[in-house]
Amino acid sequence: MPVKPRYIYFAFLAIPIAALGYLVDRDQSWVLFSLFAVAFAAYFILVVKRESTLKELLVAGIMLRLMLIGVSPALSDDYYRFAFDGDMLVHGENPYLVFPDSLENPTDYQAMLVEEMNSPRYYTVYPPINQIFFSVPSLIAGDNIVVYTFVLRILIILFEILMALLLLKMLQFLKKDLKLFAWYFLNPLVVIELTGNLHFEGVTMFFMLLAFYMLMIGKFWRSAIVYAVAIGTKLIPLILLPFFFKRLKLKAFLYYSIIGVMTVILFLPFVSTELIANITSSINLYFDDFMFNGSVSYLANDLTGMFTGYEYNLLVLGKVFQVVVLVAVVLMSLFEKKPDWNSLIHKGMFALLIYYSVAAIVHPWYVINLLALSLFTNYKFPYVWSALALLSYSAYNSDGSVTEHPAILITEYSLLFGMVIFELIYNRKKRKMIEVAAV
Repeated sequence: MPVKPRYIYFAFLAIPIAALGYLVDRDQSWVLFSLFAVAFAAYFILVVKRESTLKELLVAGIMLRLMLIGVSPALSDDYYRFAFDGDMLVHGENPYLVFPDSLENPTDYQAMLVEEMNSPRYYTVYPPINQIFFSVPSLIAGDNIVVYTFVLRILIILFEILMALLLLKMLQFLKKDLKLFAWYFLNPLVVIELTGNLHFEGVTMFFMLLAFYMLMIGKFWRSAIVYAVAIGTKLIPLILLPFFFKRLKLKAFLYYSIIGVMTVILFLPFVSTELIANITSSINLYFDDFMFNGSVSYLANDLTGMFTGYEYNLLVLGKVFQVVVLVAVVLMSLFEKKPDWNSLIHKGMFALLIYYSVAAIVHPWYVINLLALSLFTNYKFPYVWSALALLSYSAYNSDGSVTEHPAILITEYSLLFGMVIFELIYNRKKRKMIEVAAV
């Protein structure tokens, strides 16, 4: 009996992902890119050909994740910070008050985590819900980092499965093709960065989309509470808050109030006089001192440097771009013509695009936020970016240093913004044709 083509495509998707998880380090650029290209091509064909059933696509996505259950994250070392914060919480310490590099009398395990983490010289920036996720594996694993990553990965996989089910529910509610969920659930970038490298964008987007869905079906209070949980996981959902104003009208103030109160409640166990100052200092450091895989921010930095004579000008540009994002999002929300639920996701996607366009740091896993939202729109540029995002790993050298390559940055963002412009023009023409036909 001949093997069905879709099983062959799945093999070409699964084998490179397994190799990336177990065999490849992030400084092995060409091996990494080659394997990812094969996986992405197989993913694209598998989803576009539409021969698989919903059950097959769901099972395939789960299998891809379970296949990486024993991986030690090779493309990101953020999990050392996660483990450190979790260990602090388990031992009764407030992670927001602990400066890792100055930890007094650390255990051997804590000293190892501090040595391996990429953020020993600043306070944690991860919100309370993330801290809960970090501490649960610490309770089980103790001082064993291998067990810690295993337990944390199980939690992330569970939320990825919940995410798939939620996407199906939302697609059904919005009367869209249910198989669209596979564009997210089988995407190699999603599998590698969330399950493989233990990032929490998927968990954040699950809570945010769940809050959207609850609003759609009329569960107002629950939606607000869940949205606060999304903010308590990562702060990125804050950017989308202005878009609720026109949809909820006067009830928007109540919605914002519930979110505000719940967010305060989430932080209450960690409250201290130093809390705000420590978090603010770390966030400012993030915006003002670091650059990685940026686009507009890089151009602005170079132009500003021509006048200031400094190589890095983020101290000023970081503040400017925060204002630019705020103003852009507020204007987008004020001038919306048809504020329905479909357009909420559409506007949210473009708000995040603006934010990442001017951000000085754009790690590959950030693109996953756009992918999750794009399922409910007619725009495909996030898929293009998900195919290009791993190019940023070419900056990592075997000695641990980082050297970015302008040609790669130009390639990544030329293709991305070219696709954005093309789709904006195409969709505008399509809307006009529909309007003319309706007259």
